[in-house]
Amino acid sequence: MCFWRLVSVFVVFLGICSTVFAAGVTQKPDQASASHTAKRNHFKKTDRLAARAIKVNSPKQIMSAHSEDLRALMLALYESHPEELSKSAQVGPREMTEWVFDGKFGWRFDGLQRLQDQQALALLFDEQFQGDHVLALVVGLETSLFHGYGAENEFAIPAEQDTSRLQTLVCTLRDFQKRYHELSGSKVLPMLQEAASQKLVSSALDSILQRIPVVTAQTCP
Repeated sequence: MCFWRLVSVFVVFLGICSTVFAAGVTQKPDQASASHTAKRNHFKKTDRLAARAIKVNSPKQIMSAHSEDLRALMLALYESHPEELSKSAQVGPREMTEWVFDGKFGWRFDGLQRLQDQQALALLFDEQFQGDHVLALVVGLETSLFHGYGAENEFAIPAEQDTSRLQTLVCTLRDFQKRYHELSGSKVLPMLQEAASQKLVSSALDSILQRIPVVTAQTCP
């Protein structure tokens, strides 16, 4: 009688131990799985943030920001200098700005002799040029920028950039900025005599120059 009672107690004891052991075994994978999931979610979040940072700071995104600066500059200058706009078309400032940036002209306009880059900007300093100075300014800057990023238009900016080319672009823009301000008060470009126009152009150029990702400490000649 006592023997069978001892056996019963022993069986109950084994059952309790088995339950505890099983619970312990089943908890560990759950804990490990939870830990693994937490780590995986953390890395996914980190990857997303890194990808977002790369996207925001990519050359194509930076060029897009440059274009927005110049689009705003063109609109503001046309609004304050309708006499320049009338040399190109009989439309409103916003329509003309959209026509220039969103049109299918490849940034070559007959009114500028189809010139781009520094050749278009040089028209601002040419006393014989009687065309649209706002158009010459914006076309010259926009084409100088996307050519400086190694592309034929503002949409095909390569991800990999030549830092020496970007440094040359920075120096070119700074040289233009200096020459542009020296025209203030001259008869070559009357709109430069207005402080408001000077401020608009300076602000746009400063914003563009600060955004160009130059990593060298090289100074311009």
